[in-house]
Amino acid sequence: MGRPILCIGTYGKNPYHIDKIGRNVYCIEELCYCIVQNAFVLDEESFDNELFDWIAVECSLDKLADDLRKMAAKHCSVASLAGTILDYVGYNSKKEVDKTEEILRTNAGMDVYTKKLSRADFLMKNGRYSMAFKEYEFLINNTPDIDNKLKARLEHCEGVMYARLFLFERAEKMFLKAFEDGGDPESYVQYLAAVRMRLSDKDYVSFIADNEDAYEASLELEKRMNEAKDLYDASEDKHDLSTISVYKAEGKMHEYYQSIGEKTGELKAEYRDLVRDKIGSK
Repeated sequence: MGRPILCIGTYGKNPYHIDKIGRNVYCIEELCYCIVQNAFVLDEESFDNELFDWIAVECSLDKLADDLRKMAAKHCSVASLAGTILDYVGYNSKKEVDKTEEILRTNAGMDVYTKKLSRADFLMKNGRYSMAFKEYEFLINNTPDIDNKLKARLEHCEGVMYARLFLFERAEKMFLKAFEDGGDPESYVQYLAAVRMRLSDKDYVSFIADNEDAYEASLELEKRMNEAKDLYDASEDKHDLSTISVYKAEGKMHEYYQSIGEKTGELKAEYRDLVRDKIGSK
């Protein structure tokens, strides 16, 4: 059993929105959790008067808010501000607090472009595609003397996000640009994967036949597709769909439609989560 945690303050009627990670928090413990889990994408903009006011008004922690305001007025570091919150609340272990402060101190020495790259990667990993796109586009268009290797990396990441959103034609373009700029064979394999997902089997075979340079990469892609199929065949999703098929074959239509509804609901919810922030037209 873990150590007991005594919650402090009040549960806010109005949430505080942490813009850097796209999350709402309703109490000081949730704020502490988010600070520790997302330390490497937070910066001085994350600790401002809006946050301090929320801590005072919604969490009823006036003393903590006053201490933070005084520290901010003296231009104390982000690490110090975060450490003050974490120490006051006592939600996290000393090891977690020390690690968080170390991350924030390290980040303070990064330039804005390195910070944005870390944040973009974090947002992509966590399915915040709208916000991630903005960061990657900013980096592509504004990084001074951007080299082809970094540009290709950013374009590849955009291709990954488009593919996850089933926008395969857009994914094709980004993966191909990434390959042309960086020359990484992996970008070309992903380009072919996007083409394969968009075209019918017949059209894809014709595409490969018309592009001799794509032949070797297509063999690697088919190997991966077969491996993915084997993994899927052993997955819980495959088992669920097989069960649904049995219900239909045996005429158990109530169970069939109920299971179809549940599975469809799960997929709809998952997709809504992926696109909850509109990525906009590109």
